[in-house]
Amino acid sequence: MTAATRNRRRRSAVAALSVVTLGASLLLATTPAAADGTSASIVLGEVNEENGLRQIEQGDGTTAPVTVGGKNARRTVQTSAPAQHMYFQVDDAVAFDGAYVACLMVEYFDEGGATFRVQYDSTSSAYGSTGSVNRTGSNTWKTAGFELMDARFANRENGGADFRVEAGTTGVTFHSVTLTIVEDDGVTPPCAAADPDPEPTPIRWRLKYDEPFNKKIRTEASPWVLDDYSDPVDDYNDDNGDLYRLQLGPEFDASMATMRTYRQETEFGKDGWLTASLSTRESGGRVDDSYTDTTERPSITTEKLDTVGAVANITVPHYTGGAIIRNTEPLPKYYRIEYELKTLDFGGLRNGSLFYDGKYNGYKLGECKTFYPWVSNPNDIDPNDPCATRSVREDSNEAYNAFHFMSILDFPAMPRNLAMYHWHRKVLMDQFSPAPSRNTNGYDVCNSLTGQKYPWDTSNKTTVNMLYFTGSLGQSQTFVTSCDRRPVSGVQKSAVELQPELMPHKDYAFAIERTPAGYTMEVSGVFKNVGKQTYRFTRGFIDDDAGVIGANVPIFHYNTDASEYNGQFNTSHRASGAFGSKTWDNQWPAGSAYPDYFVIGEPYTNVGEGQARIDNIRLYVPKD
Repeated sequence: MTAATRNRRRRSAVAALSVVTLGASLLLATTPAAADGTSASIVLGEVNEENGLRQIEQGDGTTAPVTVGGKNARRTVQTSAPAQHMYFQVDDAVAFDGAYVACLMVEYFDEGGATFRVQYDSTSSAYGSTGSVNRTGSNTWKTAGFELMDARFANRENGGADFRVEAGTTGVTFHSVTLTIVEDDGVTPPCAAADPDPEPTPIRWRLKYDEPFNKKIRTEASPWVLDDYSDPVDDYNDDNGDLYRLQLGPEFDASMATMRTYRQETEFGKDGWLTASLSTRESGGRVDDSYTDTTERPSITTEKLDTVGAVANITVPHYTGGAIIRNTEPLPKYYRIEYELKTLDFGGLRNGSLFYDGKYNGYKLGECKTFYPWVSNPNDIDPNDPCATRSVREDSNEAYNAFHFMSILDFPAMPRNLAMYHWHRKVLMDQFSPAPSRNTNGYDVCNSLTGQKYPWDTSNKTTVNMLYFTGSLGQSQTFVTSCDRRPVSGVQKSAVELQPELMPHKDYAFAIERTPAGYTMEVSGVFKNVGKQTYRFTRGFIDDDAGVIGANVPIFHYNTDASEYNGQFNTSHRASGAFGSKTWDNQWPAGSAYPDYFVIGEPYTNVGEGQARIDNIRLYVPKD
C-alpha cells in the first residue's frame, strides 16, 4: 500500500470518528513510520520506569509520587494553572513527525466522579482531543484506552511533549501508560487491534414461539376504552405529564380537554404471548367511551397476500392513531426476537416522487396535520386553533413520517406521543423520513461495499437506521453503520437503503438479540447499491461509544433484573419552563429493573401515517 493510499484511508477514518478526534490526517512524515505493533511504555512512581516513553515535569504539568490501591503511581498537582495535566514524550525512535494511528492505554485510579481526556500532537493541532473517561468513584484501578487516529508526535506540546492528560481541577492518578502504533486497516478500531477482547461463546437458541398470522386477530372482541390518563406510565413527559405544564401552562390542559383518546389491546398467538395495542383520538368534546368512528381508526388485521400467504396488516390511516405489536409478558433475560417485513408504506419516495396515491410523504392530503397538543413552545399551542401548531407533514423543523421496524423499550408499550417514547427506548431500528422542507444536511447512508457514505437526500428516503440509546437518561442516540468504526451521535446515519419496489417478492428480516455480550441488532435482505446482505451490530450494556475503553457509557435502563446493576448511573432530572420548574429524582436507582418489551409498528399518536405488512414473529430463548 502506498503512503498516499494509507493517508487517504486515515482521513476517512478520522472523519468517521469526529466525536473523538479533531482534524484530518496529512502526509507529514519526515522519518520512516514505526512498524505495526511498535510500543512504548512507562510505569510511574517515585522513580519512573521508562521504555520509549518519558514523563515530563513542567509548568502546568506538575506531579507527585503517591502509593494508592497497593500500587506506586504519580498524581497531578494543582499549580497556578486552572487545569491539571500530566505530560508525556514519545521517543523519536518509536515515532516522530509522522501520520500515525495508535492506541494509548492508561491505568488510572478511579477516584471521585470527574472526567479526564487526552490531548495529543495531531496532524491538525498540537492539542487534538479524544473523548473523555467518566470516573465512577469505585476507588479501584481501571484501564482506559484512547484511539489516536491522526497522531503526529512532533514534540509540539509544552515542554516538548507529544501528549498530555487533561484532568481539570480535580486531577488524576496514573500507574502506567502504554502507546502502541497500529497498522490502520480502515476497519478494526486501533485499541481493539492492540488489545482484543475474547469472543464470547455464542448462545444456542431454541424456538419458543412462532406467530405465522394464519389465525384471525380478534380485535373486535376487545372494547375501545377511553383513556383518562389516570394510570400514566410516568409523569415526566407522558401524554398528560407535568413537563408540558411547565412549558405550556394552562393552555396545555385546555388543549387536552378538546380531545379524547381511546385505546384497545388484544392478546393473541399461542398462550397470548403477543399483544396488538391500538390508540386513536378525536377532537370535538366527546365525553363518553362509545367510540365507533371506524374511518380513521388504526387496525392490526390478518389477510392473505398474493404469492406470500398469511400476513399481519398494520394500518394507521390517520396521524392521530398508533398501532403496534409487542410481547404481552416481559421478554426473558436473554432472547432473540425476529420477523419478516413484507410491505412498507410510511413515506419515502415511490417512482422518484414523494407524491403518490393521493399522499405526500405517506400522508393523505387535505386537512391540517399537526403535533398538537404535545409541543415545547407556548407560542405553538392554541386550543381554539389546533392547525396553528407545527405541521407533521410540511414544517421545516419537525415534519416527518416514520415506522419502527423493531425497538426495545423499558415498559409494556402502548401508542403514546413521540416525546414520551424518547425517554423509554434502549435500542431501535426504524425508518425516519423527514419532509424535504426539513433541514437534512449531514444525513448520510452507508454503502458497505465501498465503506463510503452518500447523502441521504439522494436516497429513496426509505432507509434503515440502527440506534443505541445511551447515558444516564437515555437521550443520547448513537447510530451504527458499516462505514463507522464507532457509534456516531448527532444527525441521522443510515445503515442501508431499502427497496420497497421489490416487496413482497423480496422481503426484509429484522432481529434483536439480548445476550451476555449486550444487544445485537440485525437486518437482512436485498438492499439498494449493495445487493443481498446481512448487517449485525453488537454493543455491550456498558461500553465505550467514543472509543474510550472504560468510559462506562451504558445503554439506558439495560438492567432487566436488579442483579445486573448497582445504581452507579442513577441521576435526577430538573426541567424548567415558562411556568415553573420541577425535579424528577431517582431516574435509575439501585435495585431497579427494566424488563424488555419489543415494539413493531407505528407507536406515535401525534405523527405518522401508513401501512406495513409483517409475518412470522419468532421468539428464541437459550437452548441450554
